[in-house]
Amino acid sequence: MKTALFALAALAPLASAHFKLNYPAARGFNEDNLAQFPCGSFDTPSSNRTVWPVSNGSIGLEMGHIDANVEVLIGFGNNPGSAFNTVLRKTFTEQGLGAFCMTSFSLPEGVNVTDGTNATIQVLTNGDPDGGLYNCADITFSTSAPDPDAGVCTNGTGVKTIAATSTQQPNETTDASTSTSASASASGSKSAAVSALNAGIGGLAMAGAAALAIVL
Repeated sequence: MKTALFALAALAPLASAHFKLNYPAARGFNEDNLAQFPCGSFDTPSSNRTVWPVSNGSIGLEMGHIDANVEVLIGFGNNPGSAFNTVLRKTFTEQGLGAFCMTSFSLPEGVNVTDGTNATIQVLTNGDPDGGLYNCADITFSTSAPDPDAGVCTNGTGVKTIAATSTQQPNETTDASTSTSASASASGSKSAAVSALNAGIGGLAMAGAAALAIVL
């Protein structure tokens, strides 16, 4: 019985933990509202924007699920609303808990910005059984942006990335570089992202159930 209870406890984080956007600084964080599109219930841009490089930018997350599909989008302007029309990083699968750093972000070919251009980064994962999870960070592009502080963007032990197992992307694009994401359309924006991201959840849940059955 103790073994069975331990197995259940080990599975609990899969249903409860989410993810945090540590760098660039998130608009805010409310774990209970992360499923609210497009920015986890924080719909007003921050007055304290992070100065972010035009090329070779990085994004630091804290992952609360051992397996999650991740995509990174960006919308331009002081307040893009839900119009995250450009894909910065196509969907991939992250595995492992804790600190996770994505590096070498550059704008797609044909997208040009100048010093002082405001934008908002949206990070989307499928960590919630009922739908996607959203975090946003407001930035100002700069060719002289400082590097993030040491420890802000690191990788925890065992953290790795692999190709996404789902053939359907959470944000369909018409072009590999500058593309219109599903989250930018007024109708079906959230459902389109959620349906694809959830493709990775089913296999994870089945694997957990199988492990528990063996212990019992």
